[in-house]
Amino acid sequence: MTIKTILLPIRESSTALSLMETSISMAIRNDAHLDLLYVQNDPEQMIPFSTLGLSDSMRQTILESAAAAASQQGDELKQSFLELCERYKVDVKPRGTGIGKPTADFLVRTGRRDNLIGKYGRLADLLIVPQPVKTTPPPSSFEAALRESGRPVLMVQRGKVLDVPGKRLAIGWNSSKEAAQAIAAMLNNLKRADKVYVLSTEKRMQQPINADDVCTYLRCQGITAETAIFNTKGQSAGEGLLARSRELECDRLIVGGYSRPRIRDLIMGGVTGHLLAKADMPVIFVH
Repeated sequence: MTIKTILLPIRESSTALSLMETSISMAIRNDAHLDLLYVQNDPEQMIPFSTLGLSDSMRQTILESAAAAASQQGDELKQSFLELCERYKVDVKPRGTGIGKPTADFLVRTGRRDNLIGKYGRLADLLIVPQPVKTTPPPSSFEAALRESGRPVLMVQRGKVLDVPGKRLAIGWNSSKEAAQAIAAMLNNLKRADKVYVLSTEKRMQQPINADDVCTYLRCQGITAETAIFNTKGQSAGEGLLARSRELECDRLIVGGYSRPRIRDLIMGGVTGHLLAKADMPVIFVH
């Protein structure tokens, strides 16, 4: 997939500026359009007035105060966004009006944030999210980005600006549909990489369609890749995957997200959950 549209769901936090800078840098590298999505929650859905016994006037005052606070927060984020666009010389204009060069826009919408992330994400080639602080249960915004958009999701470490392309890429291969979709979605990035490794365990190498087969498939796409085995003795698959990626000095990890049934992931944990909590490199998830 060629990355020409990027979505960054944004909210006020200590990571907002680094996320904006990361996203703008990626738009520049890909001559892509970036949409920053700021969602103002509907105050009516946030406050259970029916159980508080508030008067109509007090209810209206609280609603107006909440709306004003959300609007101010959005204005502050937009100002930071405009300053970064000016610094990077990126034109601020709507999607589709500057084809072939980097552009960006700041979208303000009202509604349920998770719902809008999933819907807007379906027409983005890539979504960018920060590594969550709390991972159990997974943040609803991450779940919406990954499960509801059907698009690749790049998770970046909090507070760090990712302004260089990935040159040493690791693919986590477990023979799942999601892992295959991740490879297909990232083919263009894999073609531009200096090194590509397909990571697997010895046990999975005994199965049909193993890491060697993935390397053969990639060779048909003009991509040279190597199989790299990682050990799970005394550690989880997620721990082994990260450790091997570090040994190979990879700067991106590409995986299928939530390749097991959701209830099993919630009860037993999984690779996706471990990467959310422990990854020390950018991870691209596809579900």
